[in-house]
Amino acid sequence: MASFRVGIDNYCLNPLRLDAIAVLGRRRRSVLRSRSFITRRVSRRAPVCTTVEKRGRAFLHLCRQRGFVSIGLAGIAVLASFGCDDGGPRVPARVIVSPDVVLVGSVGVTEQFEAHVVDAGGALIPGAAVSWSSSDESVADIDPVSGHATAVGAGVATITATAEPASGRATFEVFLAEETDYVPGQSYYGRRQYIEYIAGDLPIVLSAPHGGYELPEEIADRTWGVVLQDRRTQELARTIGAAIYERTGGYPHIIICRLHRSKLDANREIDEAAQGNVYGEWAWSEYHDFIETAKAAVVERYGRGLYLDLHGHGHEFQRLELGYLLSASDLELSDAELGQPAYVNKSSIRTLAQEADSGFVALVRGSLSLGGLLGARGYPSVPSPAYPDPGGYPYYTGGYNTARHGSREGGPISGVQVEANWEGVRDSLGNREAFAAALAEALEVYLSEHFGIDIALPLANR
Repeated sequence: MASFRVGIDNYCLNPLRLDAIAVLGRRRRSVLRSRSFITRRVSRRAPVCTTVEKRGRAFLHLCRQRGFVSIGLAGIAVLASFGCDDGGPRVPARVIVSPDVVLVGSVGVTEQFEAHVVDAGGALIPGAAVSWSSSDESVADIDPVSGHATAVGAGVATITATAEPASGRATFEVFLAEETDYVPGQSYYGRRQYIEYIAGDLPIVLSAPHGGYELPEEIADRTWGVVLQDRRTQELARTIGAAIYERTGGYPHIIICRLHRSKLDANREIDEAAQGNVYGEWAWSEYHDFIETAKAAVVERYGRGLYLDLHGHGHEFQRLELGYLLSASDLELSDAELGQPAYVNKSSIRTLAQEADSGFVALVRGSLSLGGLLGARGYPSVPSPAYPDPGGYPYYTGGYNTARHGSREGGPISGVQVEANWEGVRDSLGNREAFAAALAEALEVYLSEHFGIDIALPLANR
């Protein structure tokens, strides 16, 4: 003997003795014989379905399990007509607060929170009374009725929405970056030190988006796109900075993403880079804002400059790959073809090519190109006089950062993506130091030849 309860809209079938049901056929009216078949009952435990159909299907399923012929949904609707309103409100079991995380960067910013109250079965309870509170009103103040919150000061507050006896919570964080005058050679950080900016005084901006190690739990792992770290590129960036300072007495601007690539890819547009995580999106914005800050400082002091986006590749051919937003097939063209405006205008050194006396092709693969200068110092590079094109081997042309922060769309900062090979460049401290010294020397020549800026001069004379 079994019993069960099925709620139909606001009606209940309780209890139902299955052996008292006689189904006379699909086309004949069902006859139900049972004492107290339908009873008025208030149940705060059982979920109340919102439609006759949903509850009817539950009843229908159990009938089939017991070997009875289906009475159909029409029959279920007839059952509902017997009437059994439970006479009481549904009890909130859970409160879902949206958004669940808010992160703002200034006082006075407002956010409208919403609460969705559901019962034990997950059904929404429309019109449920909700009250709002903040765990720290010095951080965030919230209207107790409307859920409208305002940032008050730096810190983290918990926003609570209560629909007795249930409640839900959200996080409201106010992060106020310090306003500062940047000192060359000093490190500055974004929120939780996920992004580091080493201020500079040279017309060089160097970024390392894929060399981070941090794996904070607050940022979920990215579920699509590349998540592998470019090994030792963070260390290489710092070593390059030290080598340039040792050679010139000046500091390049360096921006480092300290987050592991599985948490943030700072060389992608924000959707792929952070994949909807609020904290990841914040770090992404800080990374690019620091680059923009560095570029602005370069332009203010020198009028123009060079941006290098540092990466590490794992291709079989161990050589440097320099990306100008030109494809392998573009580089296979003759010098005369490659020098046409269409290729100049799509490149990340568009502005430099239009202003330098040397010409576009010479900038890309001539003896005084970056690849030519590095090749002459023992670091094979493509493109360069020795390797004017990839020759059928894999080659990185340049990514989001090079397109955004170079001069393809105009502007006085031209950019190159530097893909460093592992062997002989990144694989040991000694090799990193040797390469950094060679790059520092090459950049001194490059900037003097093509930008007309001598970084070897004392700072006051540049």
